[in-house]
Amino acid sequence: MKPSVSPILGTRTVRGAFLAALLLGTGLAPAFAQQAVILVRHAEQALVGGMMDGDPPLTEDGTRRAQSLVGLLKDAGVSAIYASQYLRSRETAAPLAQALNLEVRTAPKDDLTALSERLRTEHGSDTVLIVAHSDTIPALLKLWGHPTAAPVGKTEFNGLWFVVPRQGQAPIVSRLRL
Repeated sequence: MKPSVSPILGTRTVRGAFLAALLLGTGLAPAFAQQAVILVRHAEQALVGGMMDGDPPLTEDGTRRAQSLVGLLKDAGVSAIYASQYLRSRETAAPLAQALNLEVRTAPKDDLTALSERLRTEHGSDTVLIVAHSDTIPALLKLWGHPTAAPVGKTEFNGLWFVVPRQGQAPIVSRLRL
């Protein structure tokens, strides 16, 4: 993995220790039975004629980006991984799932309410990774009560969103660009 400079941290890399510090800094660490969710968009997918063709796999850059999630998130306490039914989403999740010996659970892209309910009932005290899409990340944040729009550009593949739900309040959301 090539080290990257984070404009937020000013450091060469982002590691699991930072994720733990982020959660602890909110006062809502997992010890308080609060679920944390990490959202990432699927990595770069193959294009055909400038348009996506069916269910494209990841490109070489996308495969490298998916592999980089292992270094970034292996120590973040992720205990469940969800991806949409699309190959690019599942391929993005696969390296971390393999490193953590977890299965990638499939959640239909267009049923965010069911996914949210599943998180609430099955993962109330877990840290969960969701590999989503440019349209589902803003939709999930809105569904969870985030008060501001969170657009994701069609060519943007370098974002991580850390979400800590709070009962009766908007979630705490931190966005990093890597």
